[in-house]
Amino acid sequence: MKAPRIGNAQSALNRIRQVELDSRRQASTILQPGEVAGGLSPARMLTTTLGGAGVRAITPADLAQFKKAVAALGDKAQQGLTAKEALGLSRTIDIERAKTEIRYSMPARLQAGKVHLVTDSGPRSKVTRHHVNIEFSAYSAALARPGTPADSAKWLCKESTLRFECDCQHFRYFLRFVATAGGWVTGRSEHGMPKLTNPTLDGACCKHLARVMTDVQSSVGFRQHVAKMIEADRARIDRPGRAKPRAFIVRQSDAEAMLPKNARRIVVPATARGASLPKPASASDIRRAVAAYAGRSDPNSVAIARALQALLAAQQGGARA
Repeated sequence: MKAPRIGNAQSALNRIRQVELDSRRQASTILQPGEVAGGLSPARMLTTTLGGAGVRAITPADLAQFKKAVAALGDKAQQGLTAKEALGLSRTIDIERAKTEIRYSMPARLQAGKVHLVTDSGPRSKVTRHHVNIEFSAYSAALARPGTPADSAKWLCKESTLRFECDCQHFRYFLRFVATAGGWVTGRSEHGMPKLTNPTLDGACCKHLARVMTDVQSSVGFRQHVAKMIEADRARIDRPGRAKPRAFIVRQSDAEAMLPKNARRIVVPATARGASLPKPASASDIRRAVAAYAGRSDPNSVAIARALQALLAAQQGGARA
């Protein structure tokens, strides 16, 4: 299985973030926090899908339900979620999609408790990779924790809380508000209610994050990179003259070494996604092609005629079966 190029992951993520921020600034149909509290002007005429009856106008009862859902999220977590908790709060469909569609995640850059990872995309995606960022909320505690860097890395990955984000549209429109209200978002906060895409505020992880949360708990290679980051920052604390945390840029060869040995990724070119296969040639078409090459004696024509005859025989044999 071939890994995506990770060398330009940071610059690609910066471009994606800027496009998303520009789009957010221009949006005019976002339900703001003050409006959730009951101050929605009738002139705004915002809509929702709450209740599953299709798109309809928001009512005062909807605002009360939104407000209650946001308060409930705030009670769940304020400092982040463990990887296990994040998976537990995720929808079953997103977990299943992670299992069947997202085969791996790879760290691209680590610095001061923050990790930028790259995952592959689903088979119907318009892009070949997605960017995930996680932040260890208890990273300072891991630096001060007694034991080796490997011990602290294991504790961080299995037991400590995380904040996270993904650049996919599912996280942007469905989950970023949920992560903001729950206290486990990193990067840009979102205070506009997902009144159409996720009015009941379900889920925590998209399929890309579900893959990352699984690997955070179980990948030895990922844990080794975290241990190197901890070791470097502990050394930096002992040398206060070097205040800037070291950034670890993962080499392409190291990233590929972390790929699952038995995983196989079926890569569909962007131009072919959503396309359908052409209909197979009919027996009459094949016979006409055979006739066109009849009588030719050059080696290429003889080979083509022989292949056409075999194709015709196989097609007729399949029809009889």
